[in-house]
Amino acid sequence: MDTTRRGFLCVSAVAPALIRTIEPAIQPVPPEATTNLATIMDLLIPESDGMPSATQAAGLPYLQALMHRDKDVATDISKALEVAEAFSMRSFQKPFGSLAPQDQIAVLTRMESTALGVFDLLRAYVYESYYLQPGIWKLIGYELYPTDHAGPHMKPFDESLVANVRKMPKLYREA
Repeated sequence: MDTTRRGFLCVSAVAPALIRTIEPAIQPVPPEATTNLATIMDLLIPESDGMPSATQAAGLPYLQALMHRDKDVATDISKALEVAEAFSMRSFQKPFGSLAPQDQIAVLTRMESTALGVFDLLRAYVYESYYLQPGIWKLIGYELYPTDHAGPHMKPFDESLVANVRKMPKLYREA
């Protein structure tokens, strides 16, 4: 077969896209694992003081979409769910989903102290799913200022705040 340079370049440019479409789709998280993920999310960020829990703030659909788009995120979260299940079976001889809330917290506490990397990633994903929600921004008083507009205006500096400091003697000597 006579392959030209141009033909080779065309095929090599299209190959990554073809390979990406051939890759198997990321398997959805099974229903019991989704339930466990929602439970863990709400244990890490519970509803309190007028703030919604992680799942009430639409954190679960966010993480599901993220897992669907990013295979590494799906792997990290699936691994964390497996570790939680293993700790649950080892400590309580029951699946994580059937434990009482205080036992689920005990499993997560044990994960935090013994499976640091796994727990840290899971916690980071849960926090991301929560604090990237515009509804949460409003509740915590965060305002997004796009870079193509002027940002917030600062209040004028109040000189009285440093008046006492200015009255103090110098704490250094001239060199």
